[in-house]
Amino acid sequence: MEIIITIYLAILGSVIGSFLGCMGYRIPNKIKTTYPSSFCSSCKKPLKWYMNIPIISYIVQRGRCAYCKEKIGVIYFICEVLGFVLFALNYILFKFNLEFFVSTIISCVLIVTIVSDFKYYYISDRVIIISAMLILLSYFIFLDSSEIITRVASAVILFLVMFGIKILGNSMFNRESLGDGDIKLMAVIGLSLGLFNSFVSLFYASVVGLIFSIITIKKNKEGIIPFGPFLLIGALIVIYTNNIVGPFLAELFSIE
Repeated sequence: MEIIITIYLAILGSVIGSFLGCMGYRIPNKIKTTYPSSFCSSCKKPLKWYMNIPIISYIVQRGRCAYCKEKIGVIYFICEVLGFVLFALNYILFKFNLEFFVSTIISCVLIVTIVSDFKYYYISDRVIIISAMLILLSYFIFLDSSEIITRVASAVILFLVMFGIKILGNSMFNRESLGDGDIKLMAVIGLSLGLFNSFVSLFYASVVGLIFSIITIKKNKEGIIPFGPFLLIGALIVIYTNNIVGPFLAELFSIE
């Protein structure tokens, strides 16, 4: 039964990943969510159902549009694979407890943001608001009121800290140092992880972002790194490793 649920969630994740990758393209370009139906971004022709099967269609069509033969961005294939892997992984690690729902919501935000931030340097307020509402709904099911208030307070504090970092960075470098979307996204992470774990996730995000920037330094002539996806990757690393790393960090920093 566990295997069946895992496979079902993996397939569901790939479908949702495909949809969210599409939303990452549509939202910054002001295209409606439901209309028009899936289409090729190059030739604009609508795709038939068998051209739009997550993961499989991309492989069968060798990453090209069936009509115009233009390359389909590999980032959309990555979104489908991420949905497949993360949905299954979340269930394997957590079953259907609070961590499953929080990690799955964060996974969905990551998939949207990978497309919108990497391609357009855009993080959607709509995505942030919906994800925050879904996380709060999960809390009302699993947590008591005092714990919910603590998480909300963490979100507010993280927002203020990140806003302060932006002001300081702008004054130091005389340029935009941190996007407003990143600040709002960090508030959602604060809501998801609590205060201490959010700072840990920020460290992880900085390390992953630094590695990415070193690898892509030759291609990234503008020197602009979309930080949103790395913030979310850092949050997922914390969620996935908290049982192992959490007690060590708590003892290191004398947190009870």
